[in-house]
Amino acid sequence: MFPAVLTSKRGVDKNVVRLLRDRTEGNTMIKVWRQIQENHHEEYLHRKDLYTTLLMTVAEPGGIVSALRHKFQAPPPPRELPSAPLLRHAFLLAEANNVQDYRNQILSTLRTVLKMDSTKKVVKKLSGEGHGSSKWFTSIANEFSQIVTFVLTCEESTEKLAPMCSGVIQRFRLANQPVPKILYVDHGCCRAQGPTAVETLFEAWVNRGMVVRLDIFHWIHRFDAAIRTDSHSKYAAFKSALAGAVLAYNRTDLDLLIKSVRAKHDRLKTLSDGDIVRDHILRDHLKHHVRRVTLGAQETFQLIHMAIEELKGQAGLDESGVSLFKTPDAIDNMCASQQRHLECIQDSPDMIMYRVARITAINKVDVPYYKCLRGSNSLEGFHKMLPNMIPGPHCAARPYQVYLISGIARWNADRSSDAVFGGKGWRHRTYSAPLIERPRRGIIGPRLMWRLTSCLGWSTCSARAQEDHGHFPCRTWFMMDLVQRRKSSSWVTKIQRLMRPIRVTQRPRLMCWMLACPTSI
Repeated sequence: MFPAVLTSKRGVDKNVVRLLRDRTEGNTMIKVWRQIQENHHEEYLHRKDLYTTLLMTVAEPGGIVSALRHKFQAPPPPRELPSAPLLRHAFLLAEANNVQDYRNQILSTLRTVLKMDSTKKVVKKLSGEGHGSSKWFTSIANEFSQIVTFVLTCEESTEKLAPMCSGVIQRFRLANQPVPKILYVDHGCCRAQGPTAVETLFEAWVNRGMVVRLDIFHWIHRFDAAIRTDSHSKYAAFKSALAGAVLAYNRTDLDLLIKSVRAKHDRLKTLSDGDIVRDHILRDHLKHHVRRVTLGAQETFQLIHMAIEELKGQAGLDESGVSLFKTPDAIDNMCASQQRHLECIQDSPDMIMYRVARITAINKVDVPYYKCLRGSNSLEGFHKMLPNMIPGPHCAARPYQVYLISGIARWNADRSSDAVFGGKGWRHRTYSAPLIERPRRGIIGPRLMWRLTSCLGWSTCSARAQEDHGHFPCRTWFMMDLVQRRKSSSWVTKIQRLMRPIRVTQRPRLMCWMLACPTSI
């Protein structure tokens, strides 16, 4: 006997189901099924080989067994293994029991720096009843790259994103959390007259001091529209000039890094600071050990204007005499249109944009290792990983929701240790919050509870489609929705009938786990 997940026909070992949890690239049901099939057939052949070897020993010529001409029984044929769809079915049954726990983990994620971005790639995998219902996956993350909330919408409009944003605002209020200081976006940061769409969505926070900032990385890449090709030999120099016009290195951090590099060898002590930076400091060292600050809108404008004017001439030509820019008017128009965003990419005066993650030693010199809170670039990495959370090329709506919630909960848990100085937070290779939290209940005191109405992912679309009245409803589907209903009178069928979709009459109560350790210095 072994612990198993029961389907309508067969039982699947839970150890096999656990192999399907990891949502990394290439970890599909087919891959796990092939590996299990290979392992089973290899073990079968080993046992068959042992069986025939023992028979050959017994049936040696001249022995009693050979003299009696005894006929041995052939080994039994290998048993048929569960198919890949059955493994997927068993995994969804087991994982659906944990969906509410995963929701609680995601909805209890809060912080003070938020980032919002959208992508289309993962929505293309949605099929079945959800096919065509959504085109955008919009998510909000915090400074540790943890996902605060996410939603699938048919368009990036204020009307469609309003429920998600109002739900986040309500969560912060009920948790007695301070208003986030800053929100990074890739568009919609400002306009000539009136509030922007983002400011309208987060009006309650904007009125209490939250500022909306444009991601510098996206702002710099807007200039690509005026560039002939990114394979131009002067393309990298132009992008470096734009970044240098916006951000400058902190001199104190740079001096400390130069000191640590010089400690490597005595001959480096005779070199100038410029030679050390140019020849002996790696780009990763500058990225992680030297903070950068914004120069201000006026100085940034002057530096960008100087760089563009210089690259309009001979400095902007490649070996074939081709200019970097399409036309001088194209780059001038682009510079004029992006000039109004210079204030949007500046850091807030009272905002600390870096935190000390840990202290590292370079040539026996202690150097801080910084983590930057600026920009929404961390969401780009999440969106790159996001399609891997949905195995296969397409997926029905309800399994899609299970995959999304479980994958994002694991993503957040993997990054929770970064919230503690030195990255020494709790690290568990299991993602069941009740198993982790229950032993600590008597130590850290009572758990904080509050009521929420937030929907996550595709549940927002399905809730709107099935609700004709009321504000932002919340529905849930239980695990047996994933089981195919049959008309037989077996005990499995009776359970399936009981587990049909039901309306939640009360809003779910959510437990909030707050880290007790400081996150920044």
